[in-house]
Amino acid sequence: MQMKKAMVVSMIAAAISATAVTPIFAQTAASSQAAQVSQSNFLVNANPVSIRTVVDGGVTLASVRDIVNAVGATLHINSDHTVVVKLGETTLKLKIASKTITVNGVAAPLQHPAKEVAYSTYIEPTAFVQALGGTYEDNTINTIKLLPGAEHAVWVNSSQLIVSNTAGEGREDYLVDAASGKYELLLASEGASELVLSPDGKSAAYSDPNGAVFIIDLSTKQAKQVSTDNSIKNELTWAKDGSALFFLQGDKSSVIAKVAVADGKVSKVLEDKVDYKANLKVSDDGTQFAFYVFKQPKVTADSSKEVDLDDVAIDATGTEPQIYYYNAATANNKPVQLTKDTADKVFLELAADGSKVSYVSVSADEASVGQLVTVDNTGKASTPLFADKDVYELVKGGSKLFLLTADGNSTNAIYEIDSAAGTSKLVQTVSDSASELIVSGNSDIAALIDGQLAVSTQGKWKNITN
Repeated sequence: MQMKKAMVVSMIAAAISATAVTPIFAQTAASSQAAQVSQSNFLVNANPVSIRTVVDGGVTLASVRDIVNAVGATLHINSDHTVVVKLGETTLKLKIASKTITVNGVAAPLQHPAKEVAYSTYIEPTAFVQALGGTYEDNTINTIKLLPGAEHAVWVNSSQLIVSNTAGEGREDYLVDAASGKYELLLASEGASELVLSPDGKSAAYSDPNGAVFIIDLSTKQAKQVSTDNSIKNELTWAKDGSALFFLQGDKSSVIAKVAVADGKVSKVLEDKVDYKANLKVSDDGTQFAFYVFKQPKVTADSSKEVDLDDVAIDATGTEPQIYYYNAATANNKPVQLTKDTADKVFLELAADGSKVSYVSVSADEASVGQLVTVDNTGKASTPLFADKDVYELVKGGSKLFLLTADGNSTNAIYEIDSAAGTSKLVQTVSDSASELIVSGNSDIAALIDGQLAVSTQGKWKNITN
């Protein structure tokens, strides 16, 4: 009897319970059917993240909590059911079904109200991410504050670049993440030379205004002085094995010298008493060199006139840069002049084995175009490559050469070339506002476009500085 009674009581309780919750269950089921939760793939600050999404009225909404966790923000819910999100100095407040979101106390409209599904809040991601101060496009979220501007950049590896900007009387160098744009200060200096990346990508070298040489460990950001020699050191260039740094010595860049990293000892490589060398390039074995030599214009003053009238004649004939090659491994060798023409010569590059140089030749005629020219180390010029293209820039990336050329309309083209075979292939197009091409040894490509650094990712350009 007791068991029967217990069963009857249990059945009655179950019936009452079912009667009480059926409307709620029905409502939840209807809600789930109307807005089914899915897992969607996002990129958040360059990291792949799975975020819950629902479609409401044809609009995709994303989980507020999932986005908050992915960007490193905080979330809590007030007693009046207001959702409060904080990221840095930004505080957002929103309520379910409200058509506004409050950003630091200022209400902003929402085109689609937030919605609660299965006890979680969902919101249209564009409005939410922009309210946090980030950007959103095609399931890609970036909330990292980007470095303002970029004047010069160099790849460290496939995931980082060194970006330099003028700062007051000096310069600031930053390590910038190539995927997210996250940055950190590497060096703030006044009068220091440009940072030069080591061949292994683990350190960078520079000289201070007194000629002392320093090497920064890029992982610890700590600088170590390797030489106290106080001679002027222009255009530091690493030896391929990382054992030394070559440079042009003196205020007139007259001498090619090197400083040993191990003990800071400075030794001369070439002292030919020829001034105004520039654009020093070194072969992989450290014995062959290419460089420009600039001659100074002749200045003649009329002796019959007062000196303070500053009435002088300047003759620039023969001052065009000429390219020289020098092999230090050959005894009593002298530099060989490879060019003698009157065209301007820019973007000099030396082949890894020292067998030839490549450069862009531009004549004095304003209507002329830049031409890629290759010359072997005896001075024998090849037929200019890309004669039908206006070449703006030549860049070496590892063992490859890359060109930035005119492409018509509002774009330029980037080509990878094989100078030996005389062949080329189109790599990508870029805005005609591109002012500098940056290529890594692994053929990663970046460009300075309108003062912003952009990285090429899967055929698209992505700004990683503002």
